[in-house]
Amino acid sequence: MTPDPASFDAAKSYRERALKTLSYGVSSTPRGRQQPAPIVADRAAGAHIWDRTGSRFIDYAAGYGPLILGHSPSCVIDAVKAELDRGLRTASVHEGEATLAELVCETLPAAQKCAFVSSGSEAIQLALRIARAATGRTKVVKFRGNYHGWMDGVHVAGAPGNDGPGTIGQDPGAAASLTILDWGDTNALAETLNSDYAAVILEPVAVNGGCFAPPNGFLAEARRLTKQHGAVLIFDEVITGYRLALGGAQAVHGVTPDMAVIGKAMGGGLPIGAVVGSDAVMEPVSSGRLLHRGTFNGNPVSIAAAIACISHLMEHAPTLYPYIDGLAAQLETGLRDAAARNGTVCTVNRTGSAVQLALGVAEMRGLADTARADFPATARFAGHLLREGVQIIGRGLTYTTAAHDAGDIAETITAYDAAFKAMADEGGAP
Repeated sequence: MTPDPASFDAAKSYRERALKTLSYGVSSTPRGRQQPAPIVADRAAGAHIWDRTGSRFIDYAAGYGPLILGHSPSCVIDAVKAELDRGLRTASVHEGEATLAELVCETLPAAQKCAFVSSGSEAIQLALRIARAATGRTKVVKFRGNYHGWMDGVHVAGAPGNDGPGTIGQDPGAAASLTILDWGDTNALAETLNSDYAAVILEPVAVNGGCFAPPNGFLAEARRLTKQHGAVLIFDEVITGYRLALGGAQAVHGVTPDMAVIGKAMGGGLPIGAVVGSDAVMEPVSSGRLLHRGTFNGNPVSIAAAIACISHLMEHAPTLYPYIDGLAAQLETGLRDAAARNGTVCTVNRTGSAVQLALGVAEMRGLADTARADFPATARFAGHLLREGVQIIGRGLTYTTAAHDAGDIAETITAYDAAFKAMADEGGAP
């Protein structure tokens, strides 16, 4: 169902209003770059969102990943409503904290102890602090193209050819303790790592970089080398945790880190993050020697949502993960076929239920290849898809959820053809 053109007029009108008092008109910069205009969600259910004009969009942005069960899973909604009826209880000790920790420790191989925060970015900072406290060291290895949140100490080396800050305004000295290497380069890691390093942090599957699976042997070698030098191996599973599999990428690839950072999907749509790890590495925070602070850490409403979401995933894992991965595989094939029918050069990578499209390049095997992709054209393609009633993340990333169905997939593949044709008609397709 094609949205009413009035939807985008209304969206542009709202943006003009918001820009007067809200910086950039949005609460997270990428949202403001949606083409032809950032749609204003009025309500959502299942895999769909509606704006104030009543136009419906199939949503594959999925809250940038958290909505693995869709926008209105009854288990999460009911749990949140029940928790609200018990009062907000902000900054309190409550039984939900231990219940969630028990579920996390049951499902993630690395988890013997948990520490909760409110976002993935916060969790990364806590993980690095714990690693430094556990080892008495400071230096950390980070890999190009791996995104570990927006804070100055790690928001660097996000794009090919730029090892510096990810945005203006950062303290250039905040990342001085980082050593930047190419993701997947085991030789460079072996040559670099020594007893000065507190940790190696990495995305085990590089969804942010372009949906890249780890090169053969990379994770196992990172595990071996960190053990050899007494460094903490940290998996950033903010995206892959509970999305790639119930046990995350660490379970899929059979490599258990000392510590993992999770967020997004674990909360079923509410804000939460966590650091998990072995008893030994988590000792500084478990003993109270390391200060772990935050007014909203362990917030009862977010905890209730996470308990409901993870419990549902545990019960339905044998069917749910093959289902969402299968839907993503259909989108992957549909994208490739539609691009071929319309003479558009592109690459399509898939990792589980995440699909990355990039126009202008026939193949992307690693981060270096992304420099040849035409991401402005990819964003325009996303804009044409939105005009056809399909929302994806503007950089070409798509997430499937348990709420999508065969009808959504069929409608989306039809929209692919229309969007590629529109790109060709405007002369913008590579």
